[in-house]
Amino acid sequence: MVEPGEGLAQIFLDRLVEYTVLALEIITTIIIIIIVGITLASLFKITLSKLRNNKEKEQRREYVGQLVSRMLRGLLISLDFLVAADLLRTILDPSVTELTTLAIIVAIRIALNWSLSKEIESHMVQKGSP
Repeated sequence: MVEPGEGLAQIFLDRLVEYTVLALEIITTIIIIIIVGITLASLFKITLSKLRNNKEKEQRREYVGQLVSRMLRGLLISLDFLVAADLLRTILDPSVTELTTLAIIVAIRIALNWSLSKEIESHMVQKGSP
């Protein structure tokens, strides 16, 4: 039902934003599931391998570092999608409570993003060192 004073365009825009937020959240969930699945499968494969000498252990260590870096990059992308979804959700209900919640969520996600970026950099530095 259309409420008095609310135009059809506003209802359409609200629905469009709701579905866009839902799509972003689904995409994020799929990305995270795929990243975790690939990482766990690769780690399981490494665990089951029969490689035992020191040279191959070093190769496994490097491979695990690459896996972690890929996983962290994927999680960073997921965080970006979630921030976009939160921004769109706030457009629908721009109350002070929603804006405060958004600011807190974005601050936490920025801190996580920074932390994950530093983790990736540390893996790159370790990979470059002998």
